[in-house]
Amino acid sequence: SRRPVPPFTASFQSTVMAYAPVSQNVMMSPVSDGMANGLPPMTEDEQDDARCKSLGLLPAFLLIPRAFGFLFAWLIAHFGSNVKYVQRIAALSASDIGYLAIGAVVFSILVAFLNMYPTIYKSQVFSDKAGNLKANMQLFKINTPQQQYPYVVLEDEGTVGEYNRANRSLHHFAENCAGFVLCFLVAGMVFPLPAMIIVCIFAFARILHQVGYAEKGYGGHALGFVIAMLCTVTMEMLVLLIAIGALGGWQF
Repeated sequence: SRRPVPPFTASFQSTVMAYAPVSQNVMMSPVSDGMANGLPPMTEDEQDDARCKSLGLLPAFLLIPRAFGFLFAWLIAHFGSNVKYVQRIAALSASDIGYLAIGAVVFSILVAFLNMYPTIYKSQVFSDKAGNLKANMQLFKINTPQQQYPYVVLEDEGTVGEYNRANRSLHHFAENCAGFVLCFLVAGMVFPLPAMIIVCIFAFARILHQVGYAEKGYGGHALGFVIAMLCTVTMEMLVLLIAIGALGGWQF
């Protein structure tokens, strides 16, 4: 005999059947030739060019900001309370603080590299015309062998789009903050006031990043991103100065 269908299951099946035609109209309609996968089309040559460009920019994004960060850190150390800074480093040298500082810098650079490396592939997936599609950290597919459907992406229109981009900014903060926090704790032992000021500027920049991303869309977060990045590398280079001073005796 046939097993009876539980009331909840029967109700659910009825609901699915009622909405099935709507779902088929939305998801099973043919996609346009120009965006067969739901993304702005890119030729293989364009993808190769984008990859080469990203590979060239990766070391530049890692080195150039840190050159500015080192300059800012040196200006802070040299024109700030220099005598106090040197004394604090000398006092901490006995506990081998220099090695801890080097470890913090290496970890912070690691965080930066891990965040930058995926852009090599991102540039081959999202063209310059992708706009808010670039907020997608992942692309999902409908797992069926019957027909090719467009990738599943974040909604980028209206209030839902603003919500998604605000959360993308939050994820971006979580992805990048570990190195900043570690360097802040180390730098604060020698440069407490500058470290506090940098944190305040960083906090302001992250708010700019989130509000700009949510309200204006992709590109609206750029100012906050740049300021926060400069804060991060400056904090990082303050820690490097501690390492140099503790292990090499340099007094800025």
